[in-house]
Amino acid sequence: MSEKKITILFDFDGTLAETMMLIYTVFNRLSGTYGYRHLPEEEIGMVRHQTIHEFIEHVGISLWKVPIVAIHARHLMHQDIHEVRPPKGLVDVLTRIHDSGRYHMDILTSNRPKNVHKFLAEHSMDWFDEVHSTRSVLSKKRRVKKYIREKGIAPKNLYYIGDTTVDVESARLAGTKAVAVSWGLNTAEALARANPDHLVDLPHELLDIFPVQ
Repeated sequence: MSEKKITILFDFDGTLAETMMLIYTVFNRLSGTYGYRHLPEEEIGMVRHQTIHEFIEHVGISLWKVPIVAIHARHLMHQDIHEVRPPKGLVDVLTRIHDSGRYHMDILTSNRPKNVHKFLAEHSMDWFDEVHSTRSVLSKKRRVKKYIREKGIAPKNLYYIGDTTVDVESARLAGTKAVAVSWGLNTAEALARANPDHLVDLPHELLDIFPVQ
């Protein structure tokens, strides 16, 4: 891959797909099975301000259960992924970025590739060459670093776009540029505390970071 071409690596849940309410629904469905606290709808706004570790403590999940819950949740999400939509305006923006020919676009997600491919096909979002996955929900640093090695790109030429403090911290620890979007799981305030290189509130603001002309 050319060193000069910028690579944009996208998170999936909350970034490309509005899965937040589906995630909370599935999370609550599994609360009895794994013995953690059911999250009332009125608390969703509050937990959006929390880091992943603060959230885990808030609902009382044992750390060793987190990967197990995540695997089960990914499986359950498949049956309802058809109800999920992209954030308003994002498809047009990403079409312009892709069609400019200036950028290489891939996905790195903690969701199942099967779920991601189903969503992309249903919404004709065919700009991504590859979908990479990781089972870790607490950090994606190692997987981002592995992606850099596999693609032979310089970290300075990679931007990782995500909606959580985990995404921002993973990008920064891997030495890449972190772009945080506030339309997903974490609020703009929570994301700002993680110190991303860029923080955007609306999809069209991505064009300020990735010019197409």
